[in-house]
Formats: sequence, structure tokens, C-alpha cells
Amino acid sequence: MKNVNIGIANLIISNKLKESYFNDNLIVESKKVASDFFEVVKKSPILQLEFKVYNNIEGKHIENELFAKEYVDNNVKLFEVYTVEEIEAEHAKLVEFLQEDLFTELNEADYDLEKVGLYDAIDTLITESLKVSDKVDVDEIHEAFTLVFNHIKTPKQSSLLESVDAEPINEDVLEIAVGKFNEKYALLDENDSNLLRTLIKADWREKKALLETYKTETLAILEGVDDYQDRITKAVEKIKEMVYNKKDVDDNIIGLHEFKKELL
Repeated sequence: MKNVNIGIANLIISNKLKESYFNDNLIVESKKVASDFFEVVKKSPILQLEFKVYNNIEGKHIENELFAKEYVDNNVKLFEVYTVEEIEAEHAKLVEFLQEDLFTELNEADYDLEKVGLYDAIDTLITESLKVSDKVDVDEIHEAFTLVFNHIKTPKQSSLLESVDAEPINEDVLEIAVGKFNEKYALLDENDSNLLRTLIKADWREKKALLETYKTETLAILEGVDDYQDRITKAVEKIKEMVYNKKDVDDNIIGLHEFKKELL
């Protein structure tokens, strides 16, 4: 196995839990392992943050390349408040849950190797970003970023947190980390930056409310436009048809955000 990280650990434990449902002798033990695993995560701010960021990236779909790049950068940047040594110390707490898996390669028959590659790439981005500049492996970080970037631009349906019945992660941990980064917005204006911060932190209820706000504001602007009535009518119809959907809510919010900027 290449790395020990929250994504790989969760994948292995989830797989064992699913397998145990076909073996009554293993189900109690597997449930206990899963429960103990989440207790360790809940007590670790770093592992909680990793769990959130891995889920952010795995389940995200953003077509706009600029927003996709900034989304990756901003999630990775949340870890700037920690050191590589601190992260490795927390990863060491996951070893007890992996046991013999540490010494084997995850095979295609039992695991989704695309997920394995994604989790390794996220881990690389986080750890390499925290190293002293002359120790950073430029080729490795470029390959990892390309993989994660292309994943975000590809439509998908599943996410890390949906793979097992995890208890909610403490959002205060994410809030503290988000508050530590603020300088990597050279290509974005303040409104764009604020939107990205909001999308990183927001839960589904907040995103649903944000979508409705953008719809209302955009429709109000369109009411004052007299030219190109056919195009305006079609745009109004399309906006009114928008409803909250986990898979495309971010794209719809970003699309309305960009459309509003063009209209103003």
C-alpha cells in the first residue's frame, strides 16, 4: 500500500463492513472496528478535516476550470495550519485498523482503484504543499493535481461519506481552518472568493437556500431587461425550473453567479 490516509482507511473498513454482512461470524467484529475508527476520527481535528476535504473533492463536479482549480487549491490550503509531522502522527492512529492490508496492494477485484488513486493524489497534494520548497517533488505534485483536477471536472454521483454510516463531522474544525487562509485569490474578485468559501463550508440546507437566493436575484435583474426578449424568456424559464439537487447545485449556483455578473 502506498500511503496511509483517511480515504484509504475508510475504503478498507467500509469494504470489510460490507463483506461482513455475508458472514454472521464477522459482522459484530466489523461493526466494532468501524465504530472505533470513527471514534478516533472524531477526536482528531486533523482527521476530521481530512475526512471533510476528501469528501469535498470526491463528490465535487465543477465544469469551470478556474473555479475547479481554486476549489482544489482552497481545500488543500486548509491544512496550512498544520505540519507534515502532525499529519503523519494522526495517520499513525489509523494503522491499527488496517493490519495486514498495510503490506498488500489493494486489488481491482475488491476495491475501486480509481478511488484509491484519487485518495493517494489528495494525500500527495496535502503533504507536498506543507514541505519546505527545496524538498517538494514537483513532478509528483503536478501529477497529483492533474488527477484531482480532472476528477472534479468529471460528473460523478458517489462520495466518501456515503460509503459508511458516519456520524456528522464537527464543522467547527472546518471553520477554524477556513479562517486561516485568505491570500490565494489573485485571479478572483471578492465576490468570487466569498462564493468559493461559502461552497466549501456550506451544508445541503445552506446550498439550497443559496440557490433560491441566486434564482430570486437573477430573475429580478432579468425583469428589468427589455432587449432580446426571446433569450430572456428562455433564461427565465430555465432558472425557474432549477431545483436543489446534490449533484449539480454547485454548478447551478456558480452559473447564476456568472450570469448575474454579465447582466450587471
